[in-house]
Amino acid sequence: MEKTVISLGGSIFGESLDSYLKSITSVLKKYENYAIVVGGGPIARERINFLRQLGASEYHLDKMGIQATRLNALTVSLALGNSMAIPTNIDDAIDLLNSYGKVVMGGTEPGHTTDAVSLLLAEAWGASRVLNITNVDSLYDRDPNLKGAKKIERISYPDLMDLLTREERKAGSNFPMDILSINIAMRSGIDIMILSYKDERNVKNALEGKKFSGTIVSKA
Repeated sequence: MEKTVISLGGSIFGESLDSYLKSITSVLKKYENYAIVVGGGPIARERINFLRQLGASEYHLDKMGIQATRLNALTVSLALGNSMAIPTNIDDAIDLLNSYGKVVMGGTEPGHTTDAVSLLLAEAWGASRVLNITNVDSLYDRDPNLKGAKKIERISYPDLMDLLTREERKAGSNFPMDILSINIAMRSGIDIMILSYKDERNVKNALEGKKFSGTIVSKA
């Protein structure tokens, strides 16, 4: 497997841990080297929504979400049989990759989603691609819950940026990327593959550089 950073959506923790997470970790255990960034998922959203109602600042809500990502990262790491600490910044993650060839981490600092962290890790490590493994099977030209939504198999960074910033698309509406992530990918030419964790064979194909079902975001 070529150098690849995996951005594992926290939404996987909203599913049965005995199915999708177990399936994904069984696939990843077969590789000696991997870099995984794990999202916050339901636990982050629930705590953030609760604390927002109590008047907590967005900065501190971000910090709450980061703690949730690290808890999820520790869960994934232990499921993979690791005993390494969960790094809290990119430099420490690179040290672990250089020493052990593998790392699992969550968020780093307020204002950065774990998708952005995965792109920054890819930059620092020299990885050419990021696999965004989430609960949607690809990008769509509109909210996939809307009638007539069409899958996008390949899209350029600028076109994806335009799609993301369309006025009718509300923030967080089933869109597995953010503007900061796209900017990082664009400046370093890192390909992003978006696919679902619900198809184990498809995930294997993507990891091994084979044809897969999903979306490829790249220069062209």
